[in-house]
Amino acid sequence: MRIHNFAAGPCTLPLEVLEEARDEFVDYHGAGASLIEMSHRSAEYDAVHTEALALARKVAGAPEGFEVLFLQGGATLQFAMVPMNLVGAGGTAAFSITGAWSKKAIADAAHSASTAVAWDGGPEYTRMPSADELVVPGGSRYLHICSNETIGGIRYPEWPDVGMPLVVDMSSEYLSRPIPWDLVDVVFGGVQKNLGPAGMTIVYVRKSVLEAAPDLAAYLSYATHAKG
Repeated sequence: MRIHNFAAGPCTLPLEVLEEARDEFVDYHGAGASLIEMSHRSAEYDAVHTEALALARKVAGAPEGFEVLFLQGGATLQFAMVPMNLVGAGGTAAFSITGAWSKKAIADAAHSASTAVAWDGGPEYTRMPSADELVVPGGSRYLHICSNETIGGIRYPEWPDVGMPLVVDMSSEYLSRPIPWDLVDVVFGGVQKNLGPAGMTIVYVRKSVLEAAPDLAAYLSYATHAKG
């Protein structure tokens, strides 16, 4: 008998998905091998990857002006990759500190960029700020928010419009509500809460910012991943 998992960790996947993966793990569509044993440049893998990207775009409603990236490292790696890719020399990233995850994000960002606090709801973190409470320093490249702080149990009821691009960590509520694409440059989240197994991250990044940091190491560059 299968159980339901209501914990805050990995989600419960549909049984039919698990059974299909089980059957194809030994022999994928009569190829004589599993998909993970094939070249990532094979026609079989490319078809799966391309379809997955298209479906991720469709379900999220992401416009063509955004790239869809499948990355490793969970949402935590994005705490470092976002400022590395979006904040140029001398730039600043602003943060709305609303709980444990936004605190971790600003701590990691500080290793590669200047940071500023637009709002801090501590020490209790019992609510999200309204847009007019966010004081974003001039010259900031973006405002980072965590749309749903699971540990504190608080969620932005509306997306703040602060006159500059948002970077949104949506890990715990990914694809549960519409995303205002005109307000964001990057939306990311670990998929383990409601989309798939732990470790994978889906990142939507505006194409116009892909070349903002050309000197990054290859794996840390969004541009590298967008090129496939």
